[in-house]
Amino acid sequence: MATKKYDSFSALTKTNTYFIVPTRVLNLWRGYRRTGEPFKGFNLLLLDHKRARIHAFVPYNLAEEFEPMIRIGNLYLLENFTIQHYKVDEKFRCLRMDFQIVFNEETEMNPREENLVNVENCWFDFFDIAELPTLSKQNTYLTDVVGIMEEHDHIRRIKNCNGVIQSQLIFEITDDRSSVRVTLWDDFARHFAESLKEAQEFPVILILGCARVTTWSEQVILTHVGATNFYINCNHRSVNELRKLLAQKKISTKSVCNENRRAMKYYKLDNIPTLGVDHAERQIFCKVKLTAFQQVKSWFQPTCTSCYAKTVKVEGQDTCTVCQRVVLYADNMFELYAIASDETGSMMIILEEREVKKLIAKTVSDITDEGNNDDSFPTILNTIICKEYTLKVRVQMDNILKKSEFYLVTDIMPGILTEGHQQPQLSIPHPIESIDAQASKSTIILIITVNVLKHLLSQSMYLYSIFTFLQLQPSSSACTNGIISTINLNS
Repeated sequence: MATKKYDSFSALTKTNTYFIVPTRVLNLWRGYRRTGEPFKGFNLLLLDHKRARIHAFVPYNLAEEFEPMIRIGNLYLLENFTIQHYKVDEKFRCLRMDFQIVFNEETEMNPREENLVNVENCWFDFFDIAELPTLSKQNTYLTDVVGIMEEHDHIRRIKNCNGVIQSQLIFEITDDRSSVRVTLWDDFARHFAESLKEAQEFPVILILGCARVTTWSEQVILTHVGATNFYINCNHRSVNELRKLLAQKKISTKSVCNENRRAMKYYKLDNIPTLGVDHAERQIFCKVKLTAFQQVKSWFQPTCTSCYAKTVKVEGQDTCTVCQRVVLYADNMFELYAIASDETGSMMIILEEREVKKLIAKTVSDITDEGNNDDSFPTILNTIICKEYTLKVRVQMDNILKKSEFYLVTDIMPGILTEGHQQPQLSIPHPIESIDAQASKSTIILIITVNVLKHLLSQSMYLYSIFTFLQLQPSSSACTNGIISTINLNS
């Protein structure tokens, strides 16, 4: 058995239809529908005896057969599967390959003992942290990164723009030459925080496998998708080399590169039309005053109830060109065209459903239910105008190449954020704005006393003076339960 010749993922070809590969399961994950419901089919990241990795997909009709037998970290013998090329526009591939494998009705996956074949426990294709700015400009491939964890805060609970409470964990990793910020969310953040408690060596050396590299306000960050996994103080050559450099004091965790900690950059409106292709599909900040609406279309847009794409009229019916179907009861979503101005000039912006609903706390259906005619511009929308806002704007390719004058707003916050040094939150959610404090016992007593004095006020000017005196006394305990939090504009 030990001398048996096995196939490797690195030598797969479509000309051969039968393969036998010893493989270790490195990760298992599912995709999710827009509704949040997981798909029945699932994905695997596999590693073979020649250190070759492959992305495998198990379709929904085979999921119940294979999932119960699969354990992450275990060794299997995989036989007979299909090679399938990725679509050209397929995003977030966990490996830099043009194809994946797909299980079929004839696929077999049987457990194997560890002593029968040697397969590494893990394997990575690392990129230096200094290379991440280049990688952030694409979303085709995910990336493996290793670094030393810097000091970090505990998990925060924040409220996103839809009022949903989320968990967020932010920290930085460094290789002494460069550093990068990492943002983790919800279950992934909580699982990471719990695993971190088990760490025995410090500082922690972290590997993020299949991480997403992106940008926020021109700052490179690492975050996670379904395929992402983490390894804390993993027994891997790269980790051992960093630990050795730490022991030799060739790396100091205090020598963190500060280039990712700069203040949030704001753009003047006269500069935005001059941005080049290096800003394509990037999001930037600007501080403006909304001066007027310019309704080139209706104040709302019918959208598909399945894919949320905008519908078009075909023979008088709302039709989704993506789903290729007639949408009988389309959802009406806000779409407002407005003029934003600052001291340098003005530009046209588009405010969509989330941003408008955030400002007026109403949906299109709420407004129409209140009796507003679809053809008339709702009065409540005029309350948005003549106020100052901090905007996050996506610079689209049409703005650069076709000089489109309409810029899409992807987030909005009333008021002007101060510049100076900031620790911007690297995501859509916003911190919880307020938490109601409960009245203390002394506060309740004071309220009762005041009410009694109010009742006796007409009886005596003397009692009135006592009431005035009591009313001016501060109740410090009533303030100690309140929490003051700042509001940050997030992606």
